[in-house]
Amino acid sequence: MLADRTIVRYYKTAMLNLQRLACIFAPNLPIQVEQARHGYAAQLIVPDLLGGQTVFAASDELILAGVETGLPLHQAKQIAPSALIVGPDETEYHARHGAMHESLKAFSSAIETIALGEFLLDIRGLGAVHGGEERLAKTLCETVRNASQLAARVGIGSGKFVAQQAARQTADNTALVVPIGHERRFLSALPITILPDMPGEMYRRLTLLDIHTLGDLSALNKPAVLRQFGSEASFFYELARGNDSRPLQPDVPPLRIARAMTLSHPISDRRVLLNIVNHLSQRLSRTLAARGYHAEALKLTLEIGRKTPLRLEQGQALKPPTADEGKLSRLAMHLLGQLGIAEPVARVSLCAYPLRSWHHQTHQLALVKAGIPERRAQLEDVIQLILHRFGQAAIRIASLLGPPIPLKVKVKVNAVGLPSLVTLAGQARGIAGIDEHWREERAWWSQPLRRDYYRVILTDGSLRNLFQNLNDGDWFLDRAWPMV
Repeated sequence: MLADRTIVRYYKTAMLNLQRLACIFAPNLPIQVEQARHGYAAQLIVPDLLGGQTVFAASDELILAGVETGLPLHQAKQIAPSALIVGPDETEYHARHGAMHESLKAFSSAIETIALGEFLLDIRGLGAVHGGEERLAKTLCETVRNASQLAARVGIGSGKFVAQQAARQTADNTALVVPIGHERRFLSALPITILPDMPGEMYRRLTLLDIHTLGDLSALNKPAVLRQFGSEASFFYELARGNDSRPLQPDVPPLRIARAMTLSHPISDRRVLLNIVNHLSQRLSRTLAARGYHAEALKLTLEIGRKTPLRLEQGQALKPPTADEGKLSRLAMHLLGQLGIAEPVARVSLCAYPLRSWHHQTHQLALVKAGIPERRAQLEDVIQLILHRFGQAAIRIASLLGPPIPLKVKVKVNAVGLPSLVTLAGQARGIAGIDEHWREERAWWSQPLRRDYYRVILTDGSLRNLFQNLNDGDWFLDRAWPMV
């Protein structure tokens, strides 16, 4: 009897901790926007946002014909010579994306942005409020559709993978809920090609073994799969069975950050434009560093002062991704040099995207080269030891934990309310000055967030990010920001 109670208690605890997520998905958002302008019967191709030499988006029928994202534009023209090529309207795409995001905040603050027009939402407990998950899914779909004026799909499941596939298996403006315990059955007929980032060699060997669906893969014995494909196959095997332990990450970086300057009168003097571009890159760098993000690409946009606006755009990838002010400034000025300016410029904007957190998928050697103190180089030896003793899966699992949580600290303030002394690791550290100060406010659904951030210069010359929670007055050390 006691054993039965223990099992029931364990089952209830597992159910409470089960991750129930909704995937809200506006399929092919750029094409939806352009079809509303050019007609739904038109075959459309949208070039990429940086150089315009590859495909960013294409109509569904063209995708079936082989016009895929990333395909060189000249090859796409050969496949579909009659297709209409339209310039990307990045501002409108992100406006629709932002409208979707804002509408979802009415349901939960735990929202993770996956891609343009795709979000994951933590819905634990919301089903009971809305009369069940079926009604909740329909309400989500209708809310997003009304806010963005886009066709939307909603999928609900246990874990990211099941929720995303549910959204992709339903039709536009409909919803699909995968009940708890039915994940494996739902996934069984889907092809193994939907597994995210599966190595090409693994796919080749699976097809040679006549394994083409997730059901084929999940039916195998796990130890046999690991012996055949190695430890990295464990992740894909568990996904095929509907087990996805990846946590929701509500604070993932936005898709882009832009800074712009509208001029009081059009300017054609290149020296003045260089100063403006340099100023924008400095502002962008400070914003990236304050939020702990690195930019993977920059795009410079110049708007010519005409009655009918003309845009000149040039972009380039940043390798490796960085928030360094000097590197951003040099690339921005290089992009300006590539744009032929024959007429006065009325507006200049600089955009960094896509973004990633500084700690995400970064190897220790890259950290050392980026200026992290040498004493941390010992971490590389520890990582190698873990790999040797426990295998590569141990490191991969650790990488899913996300950024370190803030650490509560004691802070003394001066007469004007600015931090003057902070206690770190039991030692009082003097604050020589404030490098930067900003406030962050988010109107979250359940708990509004209000913080005052201070990037402080300690007496030893090092930088730290401190913030005060304005809701209760407590101080914290922001450990997600790289220390220098």
